[in-house]
Amino acid sequence: MQTQTPNLTTDEDVARRVNAYVEGDAEHWSYKGNATREHSHAYFQYPAMMVPGMQADLIKTIIDAKPSTTALYDPFAGSGTVLTEAILLGRDFLARDINPLAILLCNAKKGPFFTDAATEKAAALLDRITNDGKTSLEASFAGRDKWFIKAVSIQLSKIRRAIRQEPSLWCRRFFWITLAETIRVTSNSRTSTFKLHIRPETELATRRPDPVTTFASVLEENLTNLESLTDELKKRELINQGRYQGSITVELHDAREHTSTGKGEYDLLVTSPPYGDNVSTVPYGQAAYLPLQWIDLADIDPAITPDCINTTHEIDFRSLGGSKKNALQDTEELKEQSPTFRATLAALEQEPRDRTTRVAAFIKDLNKALDAILAMLRRDAYLIWTVGNRRVAQRPVPLDAILTELLHHRRVLPIASIARTIPTKRMALKNNITDTMGAESILVFRKGT
Repeated sequence: MQTQTPNLTTDEDVARRVNAYVEGDAEHWSYKGNATREHSHAYFQYPAMMVPGMQADLIKTIIDAKPSTTALYDPFAGSGTVLTEAILLGRDFLARDINPLAILLCNAKKGPFFTDAATEKAAALLDRITNDGKTSLEASFAGRDKWFIKAVSIQLSKIRRAIRQEPSLWCRRFFWITLAETIRVTSNSRTSTFKLHIRPETELATRRPDPVTTFASVLEENLTNLESLTDELKKRELINQGRYQGSITVELHDAREHTSTGKGEYDLLVTSPPYGDNVSTVPYGQAAYLPLQWIDLADIDPAITPDCINTTHEIDFRSLGGSKKNALQDTEELKEQSPTFRATLAALEQEPRDRTTRVAAFIKDLNKALDAILAMLRRDAYLIWTVGNRRVAQRPVPLDAILTELLHHRRVLPIASIARTIPTKRMALKNNITDTMGAESILVFRKGT
């Protein structure tokens, strides 16, 4: 007689609950027309953000099947979508990311939720900006005059000076996020892509961006979103005197690195890693480059040093697959662990070498990150990964299959798999290196013994 594993019933319940969503609506997980971003989800237009409702459904599915799930972890936290949903569900949460802009967003979203104070401080901030008659520039970096016309830089400098005068760190972070969104809209970089691409000359000649007006408008919207989130948290009795009653930790961290703290403490992983090296998929670092030039890095995290924004590509270089050095060396063991990875590299052998090194470098880094990530989870913890399968040189890179094989090697068991189309994407359908993806896979696993 075959012995059942202790978690078999729970695993079956999780799979049943996940699949039940599509029984009445085959396109449920695509969230077509239902990808609204409210509350703090709308603070800033971060690249490739998760759908909040989808993450909420997935987290609740695990909690309903396993009520002891109290502590969540996201090693690729990005804009903090999972963080906000974890707060709304009253869970403890650890958010980590290598991108300082992501850490700023998560720090701003974790609270405190002092709506009245934020409104008063915002009014005082706008008064300081209005009364600032200086024309000196507060940021100096290579390419500043390419990405910002002088009138815009002057206004951004007024905003920066005014934010620096705010004594409360939590409020400065809230204002910095508002400034980041203002910079995204008023710079000379196109907003149709997250890559740094200069606007056409004809457009630059006629544009007259007004950062102060834009900042005031975004600030008003963000205050409204802060108030709506605060009201919802009060309704759910999750905050006391403006402070969240659970534990929220935000850390600047390279997912490939092990830490001495937090090991074995988390019940559920919910994450969406990059789908490949940032240069040829989503340029998170490029998208962060301009805002970070105007934001005080010490307000984000004391560990951040200015060298992370020395170039437009530095953050992306530090991310998974960013360094291609020796990418094709020492891959035999990895190929044994993942036959799909082996087949993918073999299919690319006749293509230009950089195609193969991009794929190999990313998968090697992801593989290294898995050990550090799994060390943070309890035995029998569940894992939810949202991943995309891109194409390189017109050939598929099945990240879902590769990840499943690498986790299987570590005794992490597959529980459910969902395919979802991505209804809206603010990325080109292809670039000069690779096709981008229009679909994702949601993979649910359980960490074995």
